[in-house]
Amino acid sequence: MKEEEFKVLSSKEEAKLTPEEKKEYYEKLREYVLKRKLKTTTPGARYWGPKLKGVTNKIAEKVTDLFTADGAKVTVDGQENIPEGSVIFAFSHQGLLDNFVWIPTTDKHCYILHSAKTSKLLLACQLNTGLVLVKKGDKQNNADAKLDTIRLLLEGHSIAWFPESAWNLSPNKLLLPMSYGFLDAARKAGKPVVPAVFEYTYDTSKDKETITNVHIRFGEPIYINENDDIKEKFEEFLEKEATMRYELIEEKGVFPRSSVSNQDYANYLKGCIKNLEFGKIDINVERAHLFGANDEFYQFHHINDVPVSEDGEFEDTKEVARLKALKLQRDLKKFNVE
Repeated sequence: MKEEEFKVLSSKEEAKLTPEEKKEYYEKLREYVLKRKLKTTTPGARYWGPKLKGVTNKIAEKVTDLFTADGAKVTVDGQENIPEGSVIFAFSHQGLLDNFVWIPTTDKHCYILHSAKTSKLLLACQLNTGLVLVKKGDKQNNADAKLDTIRLLLEGHSIAWFPESAWNLSPNKLLLPMSYGFLDAARKAGKPVVPAVFEYTYDTSKDKETITNVHIRFGEPIYINENDDIKEKFEEFLEKEATMRYELIEEKGVFPRSSVSNQDYANYLKGCIKNLEFGKIDINVERAHLFGANDEFYQFHHINDVPVSEDGEFEDTKEVARLKALKLQRDLKKFNVE
């Protein structure tokens, strides 16, 4: 079947199909996708990636050593939840290390759904495993990337997906807002989604943040067929993902804000910004494409780049400064002060 002979339906168009029509549509979609050329996947990945799994593991271990303290511990559990065959691993996303630390913990070779706009060095470190490159804000690229992942899944490969899209650097939000594109890809390919989370322990006693421990947990898989309500499956995923993340935080230890100094937190933020710069990740691009984030105050909670003075004291964000200016204007107007 040639590309021009098949029309990929939008979500709204697909929602109008009867169960019988949807089943027929999915059969034709899978036939089309398997014949369609890969458009956003790095060249040679389908051939070399699975063969280089051992090399990929070693590279991932070296990068993990680079970004963690000497003697850092990596704990993994829940691997018994990973089913046979191809899957989508839907990971939480907290930083640069997320792209590497999990790789040796599973026997599955995975392609990584990855932003195209990061440092060439970072991309080069992952070319051996294979990347499906995504350009944020480019609708055609995003559509092509989803079709690429469906084909790879149908061919028996697995995908590592970060549905949050940006790093969650917030100290008080378990997950960022996200779309359910990963579930849609899983549904169209007829493959399960495995929720997975990271939790890091940091040493901020020096003028930087250092990762001392990593805990990775794989949850029970989510199965979705063509007639399932995707919003209900999405809620199921969010519940599993948030619960696992909170459980890991509880195991690590929950600390009151009063026990964490401004300087410790400032060091953590500086470390996150440093990693963003290392990866050549533009924080403004991250902000602009956070799913569901429509104003600076909301985005601030997710990217969390609080201004910090040289002496370690927090400064007002732009949103806080704006609100203070509005309050001052109201106060002046109230007392008739020009």
